Amino acid sequence: MSKGKQFPWRWIIGGLAVAVISITILIPPPGIQEENEEVETPGEPESASEPDNAAVLITPDTIRVLVLNGTETDGLASRTQRELLGASTDSIVILAPFDPSDTDLKPYEETILISQLPDLSAAKVVANILGVSGECIVWEVPADGRNPIIDIIICLGEDMNGSAYSDE
Repeated sequence: MSKGKQFPWRWIIGGLAVAVISITILIPPPGIQEENEEVETPGEPESASEPDNAAVLITPDTIRVLVLNGTETDGLASRTQRELLGASTDSIVILAPFDPSDTDLKPYEETILISQLPDLSAAKVVANILGVSGECIVWEVPADGRNPIIDIIICLGEDMNGSAYSDE
């Protein structure tokens, strides 16, 4: 073929790339618009800013966890991780991209869930599965705005020794 009659692949690929980037920038991900609308509602009284958790929380479809053993009980993190992975459902998938290990300091008196997400819904789901209260959830959101590799870090405490996860 002569050079003048070649199909313009470069132009088509470049145009598709520009279209995909434009759509990604202009259309927010699902759930972002609903959250912003709730926050920007003018005239709400202060007491209404703490709505019912079940109505507002958007449960994520995938939760990435890291389980750390903060007790002297050997294998507690492994058993807890297996139970969490088994708690996955059709609507919520729990992943564990790293092997369970021990915390740097021991013993933890109470289990702590460290949420690295700006929304606490994932941490509350994990807390419900573990049977611990929502008061054990703390935030550690990356300051630079990066997406974390792990959504929830679980530091198991001595309060988990009496749970179903402590015995095989």
